[in-house]
Amino acid sequence: MLGHTYLALAAVSAAAAPSVSSAEQENHIRDVLAALQENPWTATLLGQPISFLTHFMPPEYAVITLCFFTLTLSILLPYGLQLAFASSSVASESTDEFERAIRHARLDAISKRPNTYPPSCPVSTPQGDAKVQTFHRDRDMYTVELAATKKQIDVPAKQISSTRVQDLFIYPIKSCGGIRLTCATVLSPTRERGLQCDRQWLIVDSKNDFVTQRKHPKMALIHPRVDLDNPNSLTLTADGVAPLVVPVLTRGTERNVRVWKDRIDAIDQGDAAAKWIAAFLDEPTFRLVRFKDSYSRQCDPAFAPDHETGACFALGASLSTLSGFADGFPILIAATASLDVLQDKLQRPIDIARFRPNIVVTGCPAWADDTWGDFEIGGLRFRNVKPCSRCSMPSVDPAKGAKDDAALSNIQDVLKSERNGKDLGFLDKKEHNVFFGSNVVCDVLGPLSIGDEVKVLTMLA
Repeated sequence: MLGHTYLALAAVSAAAAPSVSSAEQENHIRDVLAALQENPWTATLLGQPISFLTHFMPPEYAVITLCFFTLTLSILLPYGLQLAFASSSVASESTDEFERAIRHARLDAISKRPNTYPPSCPVSTPQGDAKVQTFHRDRDMYTVELAATKKQIDVPAKQISSTRVQDLFIYPIKSCGGIRLTCATVLSPTRERGLQCDRQWLIVDSKNDFVTQRKHPKMALIHPRVDLDNPNSLTLTADGVAPLVVPVLTRGTERNVRVWKDRIDAIDQGDAAAKWIAAFLDEPTFRLVRFKDSYSRQCDPAFAPDHETGACFALGASLSTLSGFADGFPILIAATASLDVLQDKLQRPIDIARFRPNIVVTGCPAWADDTWGDFEIGGLRFRNVKPCSRCSMPSVDPAKGAKDDAALSNIQDVLKSERNGKDLGFLDKKEHNVFFGSNVVCDVLGPLSIGDEVKVLTMLA
């Protein structure tokens, strides 16, 4: 519209050029202005301003003045808008930082309270699973409501089962075998977020699309090894195959790879690694890539707007997270009691490795993590962002590297009856969506060990 206005002004300005007598020129200008008045847009944008200016100057000068003003505005307006939006963005970022600071201060205060569990938190007691009603600080005692009878009883705090870390896992190559750890680091000081070296490598096909156990279950038999104290190489191992040490390449052939809907920059890790993987999986086009250190990947802003995946930050830097090639969030936590429920329903043992958690906790009731909002493990602070929806991955027996269709059918049937989105009110509330474990992000970063106690700070609304 501004361009059309300027063209109209240019036409009027040209009519004002002194190529004819002043009387003829004035009449011609008035004819042009009259024509402009017939159109409602030009009447508003040109006619009225020019009519106003002609009270103070001849028509030709009024046209030239308005033309100059419009031209100046057309040049300055984009810069003005850019500055305005930039200021708005800075103000928004400042507001976000302020809100985060308030939130962290609030959690710092809550963290100092003596009770481990807040009201409404599920706990395990000698009398059975229960839900906290009140904590009596003077008596160091909880009033809880028993899940089975809805009866309220008082239980000494020392009799409430403590929730602790039982297992820690990382999966250096996405969808390959995991490594059980006794301790881990959430955010390496110079590398990724999430647990150190977790899902930093990825196998891709000829189209640079990610490859998983869903189509290639034999990937479960690839057991990568990495020295967490000096993670400058990755060792590929599998039964019956000579191991291969793959030096970490941070420069070289770049590939823009796909993980679900995300496109991610990665570095190809060389022909030797590709040859080893291609031979083991019998897929000649497969390549091994590693997450590019300088690349950052945003978590789903609907759940974790202030977190990224795979960015390089120093310890304690601004909130960003995740190991690079995770499906969407950096850390998956699950409870042993939840697995116990599945095993009781299935009447058969199920390895927790089928669900590929990073942190396994024990001592809490089944599905307790559904309800946790903010919680601490040792000195680290985590935030529950969403329940973890499950796909066909649990159908793969990690010990055999083959699909167990009977197990998948049974697991899915149990989860659909006990853990479907409609009954739980999770996400889009669809019956076919089933859930096990919780996706979390870490807000305070550092070491994590087996045996660390979980302290629940807030509950999800």
